[in-house]
Amino acid sequence: MAKINYTPPQTVKSFIKHFAPGKLFFDWIIGPVGSGKTTGIFFKLIYLAKLQAKSPVDGIRRSRAVVVRNTFPQLRDTTLVSWNYWFKDGVAGKWKATDKNFVLMFDDVECEVLFRALDTVDDVARVLSLEVTFAILDEFVQIPKDIIEALSARCGRYPPTLDGGATNWGMWGSSNPGNEDDWWHEYLGLGDAERPNNVTFYGQPSGFSPGAENVENLPGGAGYYDSLAEGKSPNWVKQFIEVQWGFSHAGKPVITTFSSEIHVAKKALIPNPHLPLLVGFDPGMHSALIFGQHDLDGRLIVYDEIVVDDYGAVRLLTDKVKPLLKARFPDYEVIFAPDPAADSRTPTDESSVVDVLKDKKYGGFTVKFPDMNNRLPLRIDAIEHFTTRLTAAGPALLIDPRCKRLIRALAGGWRYALDRKGKRAEEPEKNEHSHPGDGFGYLARYAQHTEARAARRKLLPAPARNFNNYAHGT
Repeated sequence: MAKINYTPPQTVKSFIKHFAPGKLFFDWIIGPVGSGKTTGIFFKLIYLAKLQAKSPVDGIRRSRAVVVRNTFPQLRDTTLVSWNYWFKDGVAGKWKATDKNFVLMFDDVECEVLFRALDTVDDVARVLSLEVTFAILDEFVQIPKDIIEALSARCGRYPPTLDGGATNWGMWGSSNPGNEDDWWHEYLGLGDAERPNNVTFYGQPSGFSPGAENVENLPGGAGYYDSLAEGKSPNWVKQFIEVQWGFSHAGKPVITTFSSEIHVAKKALIPNPHLPLLVGFDPGMHSALIFGQHDLDGRLIVYDEIVVDDYGAVRLLTDKVKPLLKARFPDYEVIFAPDPAADSRTPTDESSVVDVLKDKKYGGFTVKFPDMNNRLPLRIDAIEHFTTRLTAAGPALLIDPRCKRLIRALAGGWRYALDRKGKRAEEPEKNEHSHPGDGFGYLARYAQHTEARAARRKLLPAPARNFNNYAHGT
C-alpha cells in the first residue's frame, strides 16, 4: 500500500488508539458534520489490524471487518465514497465489486473489509451470520439495539485458531447526535443510566467552539460552520453543529410555550432561605418531585428534581427527599403540593401518601392543595401562566440546568401521541417524561394560586429584604 499522510484530530486520535486487548470492547464517537469522525473509524481499523497476531502458518496478520450502514444508498453514496478516497483499488488492496468486499493489504497485514447495508430482513440476517474480527458502524444512532447486540456476538470469530485467533476484537462507530429518546442516549451514559464498563464514548467539540476539529480541511476553514448554519433551523444547528442531542418530534408537546433558551438558567441557581420551598409531587411507583420557590417578583424558580421508579412514599422520603433537603435546603420551610389523589387512602393500611408526608417520623411536612381538582387543563394553564410572562426580574419561569428530566419533559418529551393523520390524542403519553411534567404542573398550580407573597414580605426582617443575590446563578 502506498504511503498515506493522515493526521487525525485530537479526539479522533484518542478514539483510534483505544481498545481492550483480549476482550470485547465498544468505542463510539459523536461529533458535528465535517469533523473527520468517519475517516477516523477507518483508520482505527488500520491501527487495530496491525496489532493482530501473526498467523503461525505464514506470518500474515489476518482480520475481517464488516462496515455497516442503515441503507444501501447511504452506504454507497457516503461510506464507500469516504473509504475509496483513502484506500484505492489496486493501491491499498483489491476491490471485489460483486461481493462489496475490499481486501486491504499492507506490510504483513491482510484485512478483509465487508460493506453491508440493512435494507431488508435478508440483509440483516446475512450480516448477523458473519464471522468477523471487528464490526464498524457508520452513523450508528440509526442502527437498532437488537442488531447491535446480535452483531456484537459475531465479533472475535475470525481469524480461526489455526491462524492465531483474534488478538483483539470489538465494535466501534461514528455518528452525529441522535435524539434523546433514542436508546443510544442512555446506553452511552448521557442520560440517567451508567455507561457499561466495556463502552467508551468520545464527544467532539461544537463546530462553533475554538476547539472545533478538522476545520483546516473544510471549505472556508474556521468560517465553515457559520456559513453552514445560515438558513438552518435552530434545532438542526444544535444537533449537527453544536453536537447536542435532539428531541423526537413524534408527538405534540404538552407545553408549547416552553423555551430552553429563555427558561433554563445559564448557571446554577441560588435558593432563597427566607422563602418557603415548594415541592410539586406526582406520587406513585413512578414518582417525580420538583423543588422550587415562588419569589417576590412573581417568578417560579425551579432548583432541583427527584425522578424515581419503584419507590413507595416512605422509602422515597427516607432515601431521597430528606437527604436532598439536608444537603441543599437545610432549615427551609417546606410545603408539598401533591396530586390531590395523594389524599386517597390505600386499602392495605388505610393510610394515604399525604398521611406519610405529614407523619413526623418521615419529616412532618406541610401539605397544601390549591383545590382538589387535578384536571390536566388546569395544570397546563398554571404552567403557561409562568412560561408566557415576563417580570421585572426576567422570565416568570427559571429552571436550574441540573433539572435535566424536567427540561427534557417540557421541551417535548411530555407529549401527546399523533395518529397517522396527525390528530392529537386526548391525553399525554404515559412515559418517563410525563411524571416530571405532572409534578411540575402541581408545583405551578400551587404557585399560581398562592396569595402568601404579601404575607411573607411582612414577616421578613429588614436585613433580609435584599433578594438580588438569589436565583441569579453562581
